[in-house]
Amino acid sequence: MWGFMGGGRGALPDKFEEQYHCYSAAMADKTHLEQGDKILLPPSAFDILARLQVDYPMLFQLQSPDKGTLTHCGVLEFTAEEGSCVVPFWMMQNLLIEEGAVLTVSNVSLPKANF
Repeated sequence: MWGFMGGGRGALPDKFEEQYHCYSAAMADKTHLEQGDKILLPPSAFDILARLQVDYPMLFQLQSPDKGTLTHCGVLEFTAEEGSCVVPFWMMQNLLIEEGAVLTVSNVSLPKANF
């Protein structure tokens, strides 16, 4: 009965937070990613993000639930296989994770730096 106007099932989340199996750019044959700080997410992530009020450029927090490590990055494309994300190997090393590890990916808004 109350399933409309955000009052029930089907209401949009106010934040993007998903878990993906993480693979290095080299494993995914995307070695061009190694030179930057951007990742690949699956098309379903874009579908969710397109419905949310997110800030641009899109920024994400990557967190390893097993290691407790985190970092921030941008997204280059939404072309990763469903259920996975592709991350530069240097970023995986900083997160202390290996191929196939689970990462929690959340959209964030970071404040602009002041100099």
